[in-house]
Amino acid sequence: MGSLIVKKVKYSGENYSYESPELKKGINIILGDNGSGKSTFSYFIEYALGGKVKPFDNNDEESRYSLILDDTNNFVQVDILIDDIPYSLKRFIGMQDVFVNDGTTTVAYPISRQSAPFIFSDWLLEKLKIPVFEIYLGAAHWFFNFNDLFRLLNYDQNTEPRKIYKSPVAENFIADSIIIRKSIFEILLGISSIDYFEKLEKLKLATKKRDVAKALFQNYESTHEKPEDMESLDKRQSEIKAEIAKLEQDRQAYQIKETTVDDKIGELAGIQSILIDLELKTSKERILLKSLENEQIKVDHVHRNLLDEIAQIQKIIFTHERLDLFSMEVCPFCMDKKKNKKGYCICGSKFKEDDYEKFVYNASEYKDILSHRQKSIEAITQAKKDYASDVQEVTKKIEKNSKLIQEYTAKLKMVIETAEFAGSTTVIDDYNNRILVLKEQSLKLDYSLKTSKEWQRLSTDLEEKIAELKKAQIKYNKTKTEYDINNAATIEAFNTIYSKLLAKSSYKSKEAHIDEDYMPYIDNREYKANSSDVPKRLMYYFTILSLAMKLPSVKHPRFLLIDTPEASGIDTDHLNQNLELLIDALKMGRQDDGTFKDFQVILTTGYGKFPPSFEKYVVERFSEKEGNFILKPKTPGISNA
Repeated sequence: MGSLIVKKVKYSGENYSYESPELKKGINIILGDNGSGKSTFSYFIEYALGGKVKPFDNNDEESRYSLILDDTNNFVQVDILIDDIPYSLKRFIGMQDVFVNDGTTTVAYPISRQSAPFIFSDWLLEKLKIPVFEIYLGAAHWFFNFNDLFRLLNYDQNTEPRKIYKSPVAENFIADSIIIRKSIFEILLGISSIDYFEKLEKLKLATKKRDVAKALFQNYESTHEKPEDMESLDKRQSEIKAEIAKLEQDRQAYQIKETTVDDKIGELAGIQSILIDLELKTSKERILLKSLENEQIKVDHVHRNLLDEIAQIQKIIFTHERLDLFSMEVCPFCMDKKKNKKGYCICGSKFKEDDYEKFVYNASEYKDILSHRQKSIEAITQAKKDYASDVQEVTKKIEKNSKLIQEYTAKLKMVIETAEFAGSTTVIDDYNNRILVLKEQSLKLDYSLKTSKEWQRLSTDLEEKIAELKKAQIKYNKTKTEYDINNAATIEAFNTIYSKLLAKSSYKSKEAHIDEDYMPYIDNREYKANSSDVPKRLMYYFTILSLAMKLPSVKHPRFLLIDTPEASGIDTDHLNQNLELLIDALKMGRQDDGTFKDFQVILTTGYGKFPPSFEKYVVERFSEKEGNFILKPKTPGISNA
């Protein structure tokens, strides 16, 4: 796991500049009055690390940092160490690139993933040996950037302490969802597994493919009758084609024998052949048109039924969200809380598991049913469009062939009038009628064969997708079991340290641990004053830092930026009591041989708002009273950098 150390913070513009003293490994304290620049110091670090700082954004009217935004040719530069290797990060105000200098070369990396496939966050995470994780949230695809992980590296003053995590840059339901927050915790604590997420994504993909294949097969099944076996259809088709070939051969032989005008035979036969083919094609297309129109009616019927069913399910779900209709904890008739025994019905009768059938679904099951119906409606809608297109195309072909039939019929009459045919036209008509009937049968068999092949293809595809899903489920279950076993020890270690720190803090808790969402669960959630939110959140950050120093599996870069923690009305004595527990956390993070891994804590706070024992850690002082602000005006013509 890589370590991150900030060595120096700089700002330079045409009007103002700033350069910090050299920061060191361990604890660094930045002192200052309100408004003198403590938070600005933190902003500079976050900005250089690729973060979005609202006061540095010209479009943010609520917290505009005018001295910086009205400055020109200005940038922030932060010198860092990653595993003791020096780098310099430079970012111009208002720009979306970070320039990285390794002492030899300078490379510009974009911040936005929409700008390039490899961005600054990817470079930084790669150097810190943290893999780039990605997850799917419905239709959204989420890449975890360093800014996401920074939410547990930066204890900022703008986020309410009770929220624990630093507020996200993009404040929406996805960015601050429990899934995203849990994933940030898991990545930093090393309890996320690339193999686990890969198996999970493959399982989701296999499930999606199975659902699509199932919807396609069910839709086809609902609009087509189950066809005969393909082998028997092929056999009948071969027999009919052989019979047609024999009849055509006999008809041609009879025509040659009975025609007395030799020079007209070829022309007559040619026109007849073309005319018969056109009539057969037209007949085939009319059969196909009728079939398509029938299928179109069936698809329309299925489409209407699905729309009605989806609307009904949506009403059920909406009603449930308002009235909680599907709660099985109360009697559906009298609304009193039920005390049913396992294996007994609402009426009190005993039933067997095999005889039990569930007729009431819960909200989750109704939403699952709705999801499947919505997937089905997409396939049916596409089918409607396809059938409409096919009907239009076949109609055009029928019109074209009908016109050709008229032309060749007129031509045939003219040839017949000039030729002498000695044979019986009744015999020829009989041949033509028998051939036409057989060809119509052949056309119907062609359609049945097409239906049978498509049925078989969809059925086979569904079976393959079900088999793939079973394999993916088995692999995921195995990986998840290993994942849970390996992570149990880390969670237990977190709970041990967090409980000890919180018990010694101003919170004075009796028992503390994190729940399944990795959020604090303290003293059975008994009410505490708002000021207790500060130690609850601060000890959470201290605990992660302690684990990062202790366990090699933890991927937290052992860097913590604490910006002005005196919030929620906490008094100075209690604040100092809580800050001093940083030393306890560090001691609990010692290696077995008594040594400490490299770490850095940067604390910005006010005068007198830190433990006296921390005086030795003070590296920078700002004072509004003395006019010592972080931004120093530049003397014209003289560089202060």
